[in-house]
Amino acid sequence: MSRRLRPRAADGPRPWRFHAVALFLCVVGVGMVSRAYYLQVIRGEEFHERRQRQHRLAVEIKPERGEVVDVHGSRLAVSLESESIYVRPPRIENRSLAARKLAAALGWSPQKALQRVTGTRHFQWLDRDVLPGRADAVRALNLDGVGFIGERRRFYPNRELAGQVLGFVGVDSHGLEGLERQYDRYLRGEKNVVLIERDARCRPLDTQGRGNSTGHRGKTLVVTIDRTMQHAAERELERAVKRADADRGMILVMETQTGAIRALAHYPFFNPNAFTESSPAVWRNRAVADLFEPGSTFKVFTVAAALEADVVAPADRFDCEQGSYRVGGRMIHDTHEYGLLDIADIVKFSSNIGCAKIVERLGNEKLYEFLAGCGFGDRSGIDFHGEKAGELREWHTWRAVDASNIAFGQGVSVNLMQLAAAYAAFANGGYRVRPHLVDRVVDDSGWPVYQARALEHRRRCMSPRTAARVLAMLERVVDDDGTAPAARIPGYRVAGKTGTAQKFDRAAKTYSRRDYIASFVGFVPGTRMSGDMFIAVVVEEPRNSIYGGIVAAPAFQRLGAHVLATLNIEPATRVMVAAADCPEMPALPVAAALPVPRGPKAAAAAGAMPDFSGRSVREVLHYLGTLPVPLKITGSGRVVKQRPRPGTELARVEHIELTLAAD
Repeated sequence: MSRRLRPRAADGPRPWRFHAVALFLCVVGVGMVSRAYYLQVIRGEEFHERRQRQHRLAVEIKPERGEVVDVHGSRLAVSLESESIYVRPPRIENRSLAARKLAAALGWSPQKALQRVTGTRHFQWLDRDVLPGRADAVRALNLDGVGFIGERRRFYPNRELAGQVLGFVGVDSHGLEGLERQYDRYLRGEKNVVLIERDARCRPLDTQGRGNSTGHRGKTLVVTIDRTMQHAAERELERAVKRADADRGMILVMETQTGAIRALAHYPFFNPNAFTESSPAVWRNRAVADLFEPGSTFKVFTVAAALEADVVAPADRFDCEQGSYRVGGRMIHDTHEYGLLDIADIVKFSSNIGCAKIVERLGNEKLYEFLAGCGFGDRSGIDFHGEKAGELREWHTWRAVDASNIAFGQGVSVNLMQLAAAYAAFANGGYRVRPHLVDRVVDDSGWPVYQARALEHRRRCMSPRTAARVLAMLERVVDDDGTAPAARIPGYRVAGKTGTAQKFDRAAKTYSRRDYIASFVGFVPGTRMSGDMFIAVVVEEPRNSIYGGIVAAPAFQRLGAHVLATLNIEPATRVMVAAADCPEMPALPVAAALPVPRGPKAAAAAGAMPDFSGRSVREVLHYLGTLPVPLKITGSGRVVKQRPRPGTELARVEHIELTLAAD
């Protein structure tokens, strides 16, 4: 009889164990996925930033500034490649030894070098904008913990040229002075960041600092300055100041139609590449920031105000009292004893008494309103920081002597820009202009992001008739018997005014008998677009002579000749527009005793060519005026030969040829 066996249970886990393990694995998997999602997605950006901070060092360096170029594209300020040296103090084992080596390479004291390499910070600058030779010397030391980063440094290739205009930048690439400061928002560009990779022990993996970088260079500044005119202005200014044994001086060259400044020079000069070697007083643009009493250069505005109000006529004569005249209990004096002078002679001989008598006829209120309309007592609006408003007190506060003082340039203060903006009206038909130093700002593609609109800012301050009359009077100042014959430029019509102003001693509360400002301001012919060129020469505290006609006029003459040559003014266009009532000159002999022609209308009426024998070019140009006939001049001196011959009908004249020879 066989025995029946019971079946054994199958090997392997029981079903509930299998499900438990599966459930456990699912929970773990979901947890891991959730954790990964949390770390990678929810907090992914946070951990990415933490990783970047741990493995990368972000160093902000100076952005590349845009260039500054002159009106013709010549570079005045550029950014050059340089190197900055950094240190990681925790990685320097023997700091004393490292400091001694760095001091020798950089030319420092060991104490200064030790101070730079001491600390707990992981990164700090050792020196920035290092000269190539010093950077190579430090690199040759091969010190652990010392690295290099390529940067850009500001460089002014023309050294002192226009230093007070351009200004300079600091180590952080921010403009500190001059146009660098005024237009910093355009020039600075966007910040530049270098990312240095490092390992887990914070050791740099890229010791040369060639990591990823961001940022964009600044825009290009196109200034109105003409480099050749600027160079000539600085040369003549230095010459004038040294010859006068003066302390300092200024020169300005400006277009009278637009207010564009072609040259602005200050002496003493300074080099923006090494600005720390000069004092802040030298950095300052004194043509904008400093006020001074204009002296006799202001008299033409008194004359213009009276002509504009029609209270005087050019032929009116005033008794100048032989040099002494009492006003309100104070005695006013002239340099020379004059009797009767007409308006033009009051300007020509710079009579204080004549101006005082003109303002008595004009009245205080009308004088004040005219001067305020010319911009005095206000800012010129130049695109340069730090301009001070001039001082012109309200007319109802004037005493009798105050009005007389203001009439000849005392008791009122201006800066050079305000004086230039107002003087331009005499040459451009009566418009006060807004001086400006920047023509436009362009981006990398050459597209302008800023453009000066000079003509939109012009304001009429006098009629064209008044402007022409005063300009004609200013031409007589450079006559042989005027106050500034040294300003005359042979062959060109020149107009201007001298100034000799006492400086006010604020400590003594009186006008100094020792310190003066000698000046000459005037015009030379320009191009059709620019109009006549205004040139001002100001020399402060001269010692050899105090008179503007002696100290400043020669510099005006030499600089004016250079400006004319730079602008390439042709002989046929050398003459400034003659005023309708220009004072007569001695008559020229002509064939058949015909009248002397002056200007196209007068020439047509006279109908004949004068005899110019023995005359200077200046006299010839005065008589020809704006006659639209080509003029060729050969030689120098006085006329010895002319074509066509005297007496020729002007209607048949197609061109004029003059041959000159020395006296």
